[in-house]
Amino acid sequence: MKIINLSIIILVLLSACTKINEPTSERFYFRNDGADLAVQVDGNVDSKTFILLLHGGPGGGSAAYNSGYYAEKLEENYAMVYLDQRGNGASQGNYSAADLTLEQNSKDVYALTLFLKQKYGNDISIFLMGHSWGGMTSSHALIHTPIQNELKGWLDIDGAHDFNLNDIEAINMFLEIGNQQIALNKNVDFWQPIVDEVSLMDINNITSENQGYLNSKAFEAEEMMEEVTYDDPGTEGPPYGILDSPDISINVALSNGAGNPILNEDSQNNPQTSRLNEITIPCLFAWGKYDFVVPPAIGYSAYSLVNTPAKEIHIFDQSGHSPMSNEAVLFTEKLIAFIEMYK
Repeated sequence: MKIINLSIIILVLLSACTKINEPTSERFYFRNDGADLAVQVDGNVDSKTFILLLHGGPGGGSAAYNSGYYAEKLEENYAMVYLDQRGNGASQGNYSAADLTLEQNSKDVYALTLFLKQKYGNDISIFLMGHSWGGMTSSHALIHTPIQNELKGWLDIDGAHDFNLNDIEAINMFLEIGNQQIALNKNVDFWQPIVDEVSLMDINNITSENQGYLNSKAFEAEEMMEEVTYDDPGTEGPPYGILDSPDISINVALSNGAGNPILNEDSQNNPQTSRLNEITIPCLFAWGKYDFVVPPAIGYSAYSLVNTPAKEIHIFDQSGHSPMSNEAVLFTEKLIAFIEMYK
């Protein structure tokens, strides 16, 4: 009888041990100030290292980010926290349009960070990662909340922190690259009308029509660059770009697949450039050389202004707006190396 009981105990202990390193996949809603924020945690929770990812948009969602080589490898090493920000993706809630602001979004991100430590342990290491519009929301949270006290670092991936500066640098990039391509007699029918159009734009008075034109041509321009590659292992042919992946918002009252005009206007009116010096935690800036959506000049701007010696910038020579797809292997290596250094 004692032998049987001992065998059972051993089997239970062995069963428990085999679960320690199994990947976690958990989805829940985090309620904060009237919003029910959709959160998905995937990966190696036992690593005690978490990456809180803020998606692009506004009007996008995290569903575009939790697949592919980079996500698979990061989840093997760390726990990825995919958040649908307020008014985006699958997040819902009972609140008004007046609550749909960068300020409130930053409060949400800070509150979620505190909750992650409450749920998974105060000893976990958290890195804040923002891509595209996520560069605006992550930089805003870093500046306007105490979140830096809870983080090990900031991963800024082709992130916009200043919409007006972004438009100016997009015009400059279209002119520079466009004229280069025309001189090389490459896709002249595509580039010449763009060069002609942006040459007429007044950088001191960029209109909403100008912005719409720049953004729409940015993705087309990236596709025209033969230097841009797709090396995501396991995919058959070029995958869709991060921002082109299917992701329809459930919260259709405030956001949809076409964008979120309320948050877009608030982002337009709240550049973070003048306060980037308040960011003092380790920073990694990862940018595609041929990103016409958020040009590399924006990355260099943020790199030069953050007030920390622990900062790196890496320009991916064969990437556009989504180096996690264009140069997935190298991109992942750079992120892991940075995280391992500062976790």
